[in-house]
Amino acid sequence: MDAVAVVAKLFALLIAVAAAAAAALIVVPAPTARLALFAIAASEKSVLIAAVATVALPLAFLGSRRGRRLPAAIAVVLAVAAIVTSALPIVQARRLAGARGVHLDYLRYVRAPVDSEGPGRPTQTVSYATVNGTPLGLDVYLPPRRPDTPGRALLIVHGGFWSKGDKGEAPLASRRLADLGFTVFDVQYRTSPQPNWKTATGDVKCAIGWVKQHAVTPEWNIDVKKIALLGRSAGGHLALMAAYAPADPELPPSCDAGDTSVDAVAALYAPADLTWGYKNPVRPRISDNRAKLRAFVGGTPEDAAARYVALSPVERVTAGSPRTLLAHGGRDQFVSHGHMGLLGARLRAVGVPCETIFIPYGQHAFDFVVGSLSSQILEAALLDFLRR
Repeated sequence: MDAVAVVAKLFALLIAVAAAAAAALIVVPAPTARLALFAIAASEKSVLIAAVATVALPLAFLGSRRGRRLPAAIAVVLAVAAIVTSALPIVQARRLAGARGVHLDYLRYVRAPVDSEGPGRPTQTVSYATVNGTPLGLDVYLPPRRPDTPGRALLIVHGGFWSKGDKGEAPLASRRLADLGFTVFDVQYRTSPQPNWKTATGDVKCAIGWVKQHAVTPEWNIDVKKIALLGRSAGGHLALMAAYAPADPELPPSCDAGDTSVDAVAALYAPADLTWGYKNPVRPRISDNRAKLRAFVGGTPEDAAARYVALSPVERVTAGSPRTLLAHGGRDQFVSHGHMGLLGARLRAVGVPCETIFIPYGQHAFDFVVGSLSSQILEAALLDFLRR
């Protein structure tokens, strides 16, 4: 029995320490970029951490029956702390869902997979332009059936700090949106050579124009007046720029695109004020955002001040800007949620319809856990937004 107790105490302590360390990432800034990414799963799948921590409790009880009880007591304290901490995102999500009238599917939450970066499984891939010898494509995700009446198209713009990433970044999310009835186009744009502020925005505009010019085909049926953009992180910035400055001669489409206006734009955890973002980096140890901004824009706010202003969506808002949905996590360690506050305030000041969603324990890219409580809240808001 003594041997069993010793083994039980040891396993209880190991399990409790691991659970407590994982739970800590929900509330404590991660020390490394890799752990910052792990924090996404810790926040969005915190029920698993609680389940693991719960296993330590009976083991600790068994181990406390013989010999020294201190290790078992430590295991209990750590396990309980992990369970309580793991409950925080769930409690906050329930409150937010209740306030927004969203029904949460807890079975879907438990089963929620991580949306790994591409390549995805689109219905097809088409070329929308070849620019300076570089072919650019769209991954197309079609709804289950071609609608008889023209429907909405949704263009997805991937993230990657303007310097990496590709279409196919979140294929599970794109497929789900298509299954819900939207024709989804996942946009490929040039991430190099940098500075690529003009080419990246121009490619997104080119893609919008191509979709409008090919609105009706044997495969899809799109209403050109119902085209929306959805961008994540840096892709959210590009989506906002394309939406708010469709006719800016300094940011022309990279092809003969014609009209590139859209009726709606959704930006998830996106930079909105580049000058403010440069001066207020979130976690320099996690990500050198200043270096990434310098590479994208081609300088600092001191030597390229006008360009930083011109490339800030918050500065491009007008009363005629398209309606906007913004979402950000309160624990984002890559892009401050302050950007959402600044842009939301500006949009409301000029009367542009704007909805903001603040996920208190949401990390950067929280929606990459498809079916998590946070992503379910976002999905409900996005569907309501797109179906107006």
